[in-house]
This record gives sequence, structure tokens and C-alpha cells, in this order.
Amino acid sequence: MSLDNHEELQKFIDLSEHYRTYLDEHDHSRPDGRKFHQSRSVQILDSLLQHSYGSSMIRFGNTTVICSITGQLTKPSLKSLRSGFIQTVVLLPRTQAWSTYGRRQQIINENLTLSQHLLDIIYKSKLINLEDLCIEEGKWVWRLQIDFQCLNNDGNLFDSCLFALNIALRHTSFPTVKIDPDTQKPLVYTKELIPFQYNHEQEPLCCTLAIYEYEQEYRFLIDPTVEEENIAKSILHYVLLKNDQICLIHKTSGAPFSIEKFHQCYSLARDYILQLRRKLNQ
Repeated sequence: MSLDNHEELQKFIDLSEHYRTYLDEHDHSRPDGRKFHQSRSVQILDSLLQHSYGSSMIRFGNTTVICSITGQLTKPSLKSLRSGFIQTVVLLPRTQAWSTYGRRQQIINENLTLSQHLLDIIYKSKLINLEDLCIEEGKWVWRLQIDFQCLNNDGNLFDSCLFALNIALRHTSFPTVKIDPDTQKPLVYTKELIPFQYNHEQEPLCCTLAIYEYEQEYRFLIDPTVEEENIAKSILHYVLLKNDQICLIHKTSGAPFSIEKFHQCYSLARDYILQLRRKLNQ
């Protein structure tokens, strides 16, 4: 960073004041040129990993996430002999996870929370039926491993991961598994692939809004960058199903919120998610 660059110096010293000054001088446009309710471009690449059952790479602006779906055969739980297992893991770039700004533990905690939220959404939306992961009752089931590798985090990681999951599921195929009648062990035929059956009628998608105080009012920033997330009073996540039914609402601590504000944010989230669905179906 050059000290001769006043804008970069102000941004380094006080990001919030830099952001407020930028809005004043640029007719309420965000630093990347977007309006408050405008999202970034979305880029999609599917089936890019050779050794996974399904995969995708998604870019929301500069935020880049790879979703990988793999499976392992295991014994079912005694509590549910027909149910398989699902595990979700979100991984950040090593350079960000080991930040020197004292945020390492906070980042780790945030991504453990995000991993759990993604798993909760899969369960609540019934996107994947655990009984569909059964090979033979009481003997063999699939343990589904869903990994989200963030190559670059420039904000809105929640939306990116959930969108990547839906793309990956659409291109997921499992190998055929048969049980050897003599040994009762599973035989996996990797060249005989079967499209994975999941609930296409749900496909939950997320809208993240950064709640920012500007001119003594709360402004809602759609698809926030990581800088906007850092200066926001609070972060609000809406997860909606195909019929616009709410699957999850999560708000971080911070700005108090009225019912009217929640309704306003729901309308913004619905319009944003409608755009994502169009992109999903292209």
C-alpha cells in the first residue's frame, strides 16, 4: 500500500469511515460500483473433480468455492438400520485461516458454524433422504462427505456454498454396489454409475444481507463483500425453498430488528434468490 494514496490509507486506518465517505461521494454506490440491492456476477463450473462423485466450482464476484461430494461405505447406526450419514466441512484458504490480525480462532468458529448450518439445511429441507443412502438394511449404508473448499473468500460464503451444493448434486452419480452372497461384503462397481436421487423439489438457496447503518437508517447490502461484512452492524441469512417457504433465518448479534424490517428483508431475499434460481436452471 502506498502512503501517497489517501483512499487506501483511510481504508487501512478506518474501513467504516472510508466506506461512509465513498457512499457520500459516489451517489450511494458501493466501492465495487454496485447499488445496495445489486448482486455480483455468478460463474459456474460443474463436474471438475475426477475422483469425486459430484463436484462444482462457483464464483460470486471474487469469492470462489469448490464443492466435492464423495461417499464411503460403513455400518449403519443401531438406532436406524436404514439411514446413512452426512458430514459437511467448510475449509478456508490457509492464508486466511492463519491470519495475523488475531482473527484465526474467530474464522475457525465461523466456519464450524457454517458447516453446521449447511448440514441443518440439508436435514430441514429434506434435500437428501438418509434412507436413500441405504445399501442393505442393517448391513451397509453410504456415509456422504460434502466438502466446501474456499479458494478465495471475498464475502457471502454462505450463499456460495449452498449454491455450489445444488450444482454439485445435479451432477452426482454413485457407483453400483452389490453384496457378495458368500462373504456379505459390498462389491463396488465404479464403472457402473447411477445418478444420485435427491429431492429436486426443494433446492434451498440462501440470501445474505449485511445490515449497514448509513444516514441514520439501516441499509441492506445484498451479496456483501468481506469488507462490507466486517463493517456491518449485523449479518442476516435467509434460506428459501423453491416455493419461497422459509427454511432458515439466522441473524448475528448486533442491530435490533423489527418485524417490519424482517418482512422487508424477506422481499429482498425472495427477489435475489429468484435470480439465483434462474442462474441455477440455465
